[in-house]
Amino acid sequence: MLRPMRVSLNGQIVPAADATVSVFDRGFLFGDGIYEGLRAFDGWVRHLDDHCARMQRGLDEAGIGWDASALHGLCEGLLEANGLRDAFLYWQVTRGAPGPGQPVRARLPEPDMAPTVFGYCVPLPGVDGFTEPTECSARTVRDDRWHKGHVKTISLMANIMAALEAAEGGADEALLVRDGWLSESCSTNVFVAGRDESGRPTLVTPPTGDVSILSGVTRRMLLEILPEAQVRMVSEEELHRADEIFLVGTVTTVRSVLTLDGRPVGTGGVGPVAREVLARYADHLRTQLAERRGAAVD
Repeated sequence: MLRPMRVSLNGQIVPAADATVSVFDRGFLFGDGIYEGLRAFDGWVRHLDDHCARMQRGLDEAGIGWDASALHGLCEGLLEANGLRDAFLYWQVTRGAPGPGQPVRARLPEPDMAPTVFGYCVPLPGVDGFTEPTECSARTVRDDRWHKGHVKTISLMANIMAALEAAEGGADEALLVRDGWLSESCSTNVFVAGRDESGRPTLVTPPTGDVSILSGVTRRMLLEILPEAQVRMVSEEELHRADEIFLVGTVTTVRSVLTLDGRPVGTGGVGPVAREVLARYADHLRTQLAERRGAAVD
């Protein structure tokens, strides 16, 4: 039986039912904040330094004063408080709430606000659960989001609207297309497997700059262990003639798109490339975990 969830709020561990935030918090009124989603395996938070660095870049660009390296201790405390070893962890830092006498909804924030720092975690399967890519259907949706896709902001209304549009078309996921070029999905990066003009296999993922998408930590790790993967622009036409399309992310891991805009992708089933990528991803994680356990013993 799971214990009641405990969350972290401004450095304190409290029962989720007791956690409260001001209704004037700028995260609530404006979506004025930065977030990160992380994954723990056997108590180890994967690529924590990378997540901290990405959050810090977003905080700095937003002008929110908080040191993201604090996540190291906060993640450990949150996992321990909930008795979890394999889990998803979510953290968000908002600009905070105005103090007494300050305007409650000014576009220009007061300079001395204390950020609100909130985190929770929920159980997820460990690395041994990575046996088969999950499956989904997708629909192409015009990418109308702002052009700072590298900032992981909590303002996700455009992503939600895209997801709703995909759902209205009978699809599980939205693949976002901007000016004829693939960007990402609502919450994951995208890899496309196909063949070039010579018939040779290709595996590509869009660059993070040309279409202003998030530099996913899972995407970056896969590029390190998949030397055959290319980073280049992917046209909507190439997307529609792909042999395989799969989504990658912290929670998603590897998710195969079986149909796109109502038509089968490739054979219409989970393909060999997605299976191979998931297997190599799981092997890489097992190696990292074994090295950490060995170091702990030494």
